[in-house]
Amino acid sequence: MTDNPIIISADDVKFSYPTGIAAINGISLQITRGERIALLGPNGSGKSTLILLIAGLLTPNSGDITVFNEKTTSKTFQKTRSRIGIVFQDPDDQLFTPSVIEDIEYGPKNLKLPDQDIKTQSTYILEKMNITHLKHRPPHRLSFGEKKKVTLATALILKPELLILDEPTANLDLTSRRKLIDTLNELNKNGTTIIISTHDTEAIPELADRIIIINNGLKLNEGKTNEILQNKDILEQSGLEPPATVNLFTELKNQGIIKKIPITIEEGKETLTQLIKNKQQNQPTT
Repeated sequence: MTDNPIIISADDVKFSYPTGIAAINGISLQITRGERIALLGPNGSGKSTLILLIAGLLTPNSGDITVFNEKTTSKTFQKTRSRIGIVFQDPDDQLFTPSVIEDIEYGPKNLKLPDQDIKTQSTYILEKMNITHLKHRPPHRLSFGEKKKVTLATALILKPELLILDEPTANLDLTSRRKLIDTLNELNKNGTTIIISTHDTEAIPELADRIIIINNGLKLNEGKTNEILQNKDILEQSGLEPPATVNLFTELKNQGIIKKIPITIEEGKETLTQLIKNKQQNQPTT
């Protein structure tokens, strides 16, 4: 489709680390522009390796990955990489300059963008992420949540068309988690394709439209978020649990109390409200 083209294609990709550990054992997938994708799997499943391969930071031993119509092994892929933002699980792997502002402006300066454009964009990003007060602070003196915000800012300043995040909700407090989810969904509404590598099934309902399950370096399954998260058998094959909301309402569905299982907390609230209303009116539940 011309209005929703495939921007990522992986064809039988395999990758082993120099130690001999086989991390990716033949994965094929496609991702289209504007999607919100969750790569779901337990720790050690190969998710993090796969996103590094997609970003062109690792090279497949065999198979091909094409991003924005260019193979990641191409000599000119470095230029394409400027269209990709990546946020690592551990912020300390990404922050390395003496101050927050230097980290945020490092990417644009490395691309030799105009100074005034860099200043304008960095000011906007600092305000957007609510971290202006941190701009002159050394990153190593920030809290973990603050570091997470800064690493996201270092990716967003380049206005990426594709944003890849590794375990973005890990170790965040509830407020920071909520703000992160809202920020990512706002970016997606503005056209950014989002890929999230995670084992956090609780966050996925609000962050992804489609799930690709990875385990032992293989793609085990894929499908719409609401379908995958309601399939306990598929999740258990990878040592994963459905979100608490899904677990709760599955029991209600099994008892014939409801017909449709909500997957988000908001949907759960609406379902409970309707149940209470129907009970008060002594009507059958729809």
